Amino acid sequence: MRLLSLALLTCWLAGCALARGERLDLLPLADLSPRLAESSGLAAWQGGLLSHNDSGNAAELFRLENDGAITRAWPVPAPNHDWEDIAVHGDHLYLADIGNNGGRRRDLAVYRLQLAEEALQLQKRLPVAYAEQSNFQPPRHQHNFDAEALAWVEGELWLLTKRWLDEESALYALPAEGGEAPLVERQRLATAMLVTGAEYDAASRTLLLLGYSRNWLDRRAFLWFYPVRDSRVEEAQGRRWQLSEDGQFEGVTLGEDGFIYLSREGGGINLFRSRLPLAELLP
Repeated sequence: MRLLSLALLTCWLAGCALARGERLDLLPLADLSPRLAESSGLAAWQGGLLSHNDSGNAAELFRLENDGAITRAWPVPAPNHDWEDIAVHGDHLYLADIGNNGGRRRDLAVYRLQLAEEALQLQKRLPVAYAEQSNFQPPRHQHNFDAEALAWVEGELWLLTKRWLDEESALYALPAEGGEAPLVERQRLATAMLVTGAEYDAASRTLLLLGYSRNWLDRRAFLWFYPVRDSRVEEAQGRRWQLSEDGQFEGVTLGEDGFIYLSREGGGINLFRSRLPLAELLP
């Protein structure tokens, strides 16, 4: 009996270690301005960062220094129903109005904007709908068609969902020019977290997925590194890290300096940087 108890304890501890993942140490950078209290997306741009708030806030895009100081704010010519992430490719900015906590929205979209110092110009609205969704009246947080993560991956916009029911994530590919047909799930990832942000490093062909546990009393945050090959995620080769800080992390980007930058909602320090560059964290 004692040996069995020890074996069960060992297995339980091993399971906990697997669930938590390796530790990713973060360097606290800044308590962001109240103007950006709900930073929900991050992108690297011209040696600094871009960020925005989510629902209930003005339609603005902010430019930050890497230390969190706001140096510019642009009005965005698109409504902020629930902006959740951004991706940059060249001089184009893709702004994801895809937040859908209630599961009832039929106006989801990604906005493509021309990005320049003087102004933002709206070029196109790319509609988003899920082929698998048929129920648009679910109880709040009791559905799988919320989304908060967007990344530019090898010529496509990858949208990763926040599945409330099973804490997995479905991958959808949105053509850069958009289309009227509903999106069809390409791949399902067993992320074991609520996915809130995405970034893609073309040099190493690595997809970064950010998220947190659904446990409101113990909100741990995680970051997955996934290799990408032939337009698919090599899930079996994925590596999961538990962040050294807890909380509702929502923004992630790879800075031009090679470090990972992350933002979280709430008071106190809410902008962080990995202590090691991505290149040193990859196998």
